[in-house]
Amino acid sequence: MANLAQAPVEENLQSYQLREAISRGLLYLILTIGAVIAVVPFFWMLLTSVKTYGEHGAKIFWPAGLSTSPYLERPATQELTIPMQPAEGWQNVPRSFSPPLEGAIPVEAVSRYVAQQLAEADFLVPFDVNILATDTTDDEQVNYDAYMLTVGSRIIDQFVTRLDGDELGGPNYAGADRGRWGPHFQVVDSDPAKFVVRESWNVGYMLLHNYIFAWREANFARYMRNSTITTLLTVVGVVVTSTLAAYAFARMKFPGKDLIFSLYLATYMIPGAVTLIPNYLIIIKLEEIFQTTFGMTNAWYDNWTALTIPFMINAFSVFLLRQFFAQIPDELYDAALIDGCGHLRFLTQIVAPLSKAPLMSIVIFNGIWAWNSLQWPIIVTSTETWRPVTVGLSSFISEAAAETQLIMAGSVITTIPILILYFFTQKQFTEGIATTGLKG
Repeated sequence: MANLAQAPVEENLQSYQLREAISRGLLYLILTIGAVIAVVPFFWMLLTSVKTYGEHGAKIFWPAGLSTSPYLERPATQELTIPMQPAEGWQNVPRSFSPPLEGAIPVEAVSRYVAQQLAEADFLVPFDVNILATDTTDDEQVNYDAYMLTVGSRIIDQFVTRLDGDELGGPNYAGADRGRWGPHFQVVDSDPAKFVVRESWNVGYMLLHNYIFAWREANFARYMRNSTITTLLTVVGVVVTSTLAAYAFARMKFPGKDLIFSLYLATYMIPGAVTLIPNYLIIIKLEEIFQTTFGMTNAWYDNWTALTIPFMINAFSVFLLRQFFAQIPDELYDAALIDGCGHLRFLTQIVAPLSKAPLMSIVIFNGIWAWNSLQWPIIVTSTETWRPVTVGLSSFISEAAAETQLIMAGSVITTIPILILYFFTQKQFTEGIATTGLKG
């Protein structure tokens, strides 16, 4: 009888285990599919960032830069002394404080990959690369520091390769894809009497060409500096104001606290697009006040103040910290009060160290928002002086076409700081999300 009674129990247990295994398998399958879907855009961005303009236009899936073909059978590196003479017959020559000079760099051999590309375009080897040297330094000295490379042309246009100082670059000709596949030239000695150029086939330049080109052409160094400064100022401002406001709402008692907090939290429900025009009018009015009162121009408009101060107060950050501060036991404050500790000291020495996780969440959220800001910087800036890196990406969009491969390379560059930030704060970030909002 005992065995008969135990049989249904075992069958029910096996049935339960089977259902549990199936449900868990389905859950893992759904999570895996979701993860793949989330990774696909980033994978496409990485692939596109190393493609050439032609590869992206032809919708080629795997770029040549990630294969071995362009890097095989490359000619040896050599230094060439180029006879220079006064430039004649050039068009659109940029301003030069010394008479422009020209020379011809002979290319006797190319790599196997470039040879195949040239054969398809009926381009013969050997050939000459024209180099135009100009002096951009107004110091009353002969100092050639900017160079243009062309093949079969003496016209300076948007497709001409420009080199500053000792930069590395290749000419734009049939099969070279803006000089990506070589040969690559670098001016070693700019003395007109002994003008020396190094010819090489640089693997790193071939692979990272789009990143190097995007960094140079879009002035990413300036944009990255601007984004870093404005993001740091915004994050510091948000952390300070949110911490003080959240502590007041969570730990201090004053009339109408709950009503004020509800009204304050309601402002988070207002779409950002609705506040653009009011915020812009406030910035313009502040600019007028500072200009008429203090004689200061661009104190707000086209300055870091307009890009940071309006966003140093964030309702979501206050809410997140307030929920965490409310969980801190009152006994801690009572003990601190007995030791002569006031609100400010209690906040800085006890509450803040206990709140590292939510504070890291605030840093990450606001850092990402500030770093990715685009619409507001375009509205309140008119020059490149303080425009962020997101604006720099738009420089690769023209009336003719968008150079998607350069946009994707720039996007990868702008994503790296955010990934680094998350990599070092992911533990505190996940703890902050998990431990806040449990108690009102």
